[in-house]
Amino acid sequence: MTTAIMVISPDDSLRASLESILHQNGFTVCLGVRETGAFRHALDASETSPNVILFDYWLSRSLSIDFITSLKRQGFGVILMGTHLLGKDVAALEQVFFLEKPFTQIELRDAIKAVRPESDLNGD
Repeated sequence: MTTAIMVISPDDSLRASLESILHQNGFTVCLGVRETGAFRHALDASETSPNVILFDYWLSRSLSIDFITSLKRQGFGVILMGTHLLGKDVAALEQVFFLEKPFTQIELRDAIKAVRPESDLNGD
C-alpha cells in the first residue's frame, strides 16, 4: 500500500530536505506547508491525500496538542519531530511517534513504519 506523507514545518530548508528524502525512499510526498493554518488548504490542493503527517514541533504546547488531536481524529498517522526538550512531552501525552532531531534516514523510515506498518518502503 502506498504511503503518502505531508510535512508541516516552518523551516523551508528542513521541509524541502525531508520531502526530497521521502521521495527518494519511494514515498508519495504531498504538498508541504509552513504552518498548521495552511494545512486544510494544502490538503484540499494536494493531488494525493496523505495518510501520514510529519509535524515539526514549533507551536505552543496547547496549539500542538489541539492540532495533533484533530489529525488523529481524522485518521492520520502522526509523527512529531522535535528536540529532547521540545515536543517529547507532547508526543507522549498525545501518544504519537516522536522523532528526535537530528535524525537519520533510517530513523525516519522506522518512524513511518511505526505509524504505517503496511508502508511500501524501498529496500525492505
